[in-house]
Amino acid sequence: METDPIAISTHPVAEEQAALPNILRLKELFATLPDARVRGRVLHSLPEVLLIALCAMVSDCEDFTDMGHFAQSQLAWLRQFMPLRNGAPSHDVFRNVFLALQPDALLEIMELWVGELDGKQVTIDGKVSRGAKDGVTGKSSLHILRAWVSEAGLSVGHEVCAEKSNELEALPCLLAKLQLHGAVVTIDAMGGHPDTARQIQDKGADYILALKANEKEAHQDVIAHYETQRTTATTEEVHDKGAWVQGSEVSTSCEQNRGRHEQREVVVSRELDWWPKSWKWAGLQSVICVRRETMRQRHAAEEPTVETHYYLSSLKVSAAELGRLIRNHWSVENQCHHLLDVTYHEDHCQVRDKAAAHNLTLMRELSAKVLRCSKVKGSIRSQRKRCALDPAFRTSLTFRIFHGFGA
Repeated sequence: METDPIAISTHPVAEEQAALPNILRLKELFATLPDARVRGRVLHSLPEVLLIALCAMVSDCEDFTDMGHFAQSQLAWLRQFMPLRNGAPSHDVFRNVFLALQPDALLEIMELWVGELDGKQVTIDGKVSRGAKDGVTGKSSLHILRAWVSEAGLSVGHEVCAEKSNELEALPCLLAKLQLHGAVVTIDAMGGHPDTARQIQDKGADYILALKANEKEAHQDVIAHYETQRTTATTEEVHDKGAWVQGSEVSTSCEQNRGRHEQREVVVSRELDWWPKSWKWAGLQSVICVRRETMRQRHAAEEPTVETHYYLSSLKVSAAELGRLIRNHWSVENQCHHLLDVTYHEDHCQVRDKAAAHNLTLMRELSAKVLRCSKVKGSIRSQRKRCALDPAFRTSLTFRIFHGFGA
């Protein structure tokens, strides 16, 4: 692949000069993606279009029209990285590329960025893109089951749920795609099925699966066990032994933040003789009860809110570590789903083509990763605004984040 002429000598910052080859590395990765456009009629190469789209998304752009405006207004800035001999691509160019590009191909680049999953937590959860509505039914045409790695701040797998189906049907397909050896997989509501535990264990990974009413018999057995033990335990036993379930381990923690006081109790039962059907879940080592008691300080007279959740796990770690992993499961909501909706306004995006909407979601994730690695303090929203207004800041951020891409 030919190297585009880049005016390295004119760049004022030595750090940015040293990091510049990483931009070329990213372009090389984009160049490996299949381009479905007709050869001989293409004015802008695929890596050029995708790199511009990523820079535009970092700079507070949200759709194809925004990308076209960004390319036109920032043409001189973009020519630091690519020649753009035919000028700036229009919004139609971005639209056509995102329509034709296979999302799985773009997802492979994100997998390269994350690297090996050994020792990492893979959180699986679904999200509906409400703006991608079918023109006839009015329902969303894009429902993605996402495998999120909080340590990397990126997804390593997406599975689009078929129409009129639930996430449980898409889950085996997603798990089959992932190289999970050595990872810890956490799944919420739909993940408590024994087949899910078996598939994860066959992949050489461990699991923490939420147990809810969709596994009715198992759920009732576990609730009955913990309720019986809690009722029969005396106050002295709880205080002296630190546990109210025989053969269990307890971890407690308190947190006070923004007027909310929360006390968490994680009870891990490792002796499973009381549950004759525990064998159904491959590799099961412990049953976990998490009890949260929450109180708002401004409403001190009110009774605290108590929530109890149950989990199954193949891990042999402490109750405190299990509690940390369970809580960290919700990083997919905080760092990804909430961010996509509130900061990137994904639910307001009216791109209805399923492939194009999916590719835009992936580009949003990539741009959020770029912004997350910034050394400058501030929210992702504020940094997107600053990138849009300050080309020098955008340059510094872009060079720094691409350092080590693909490592």
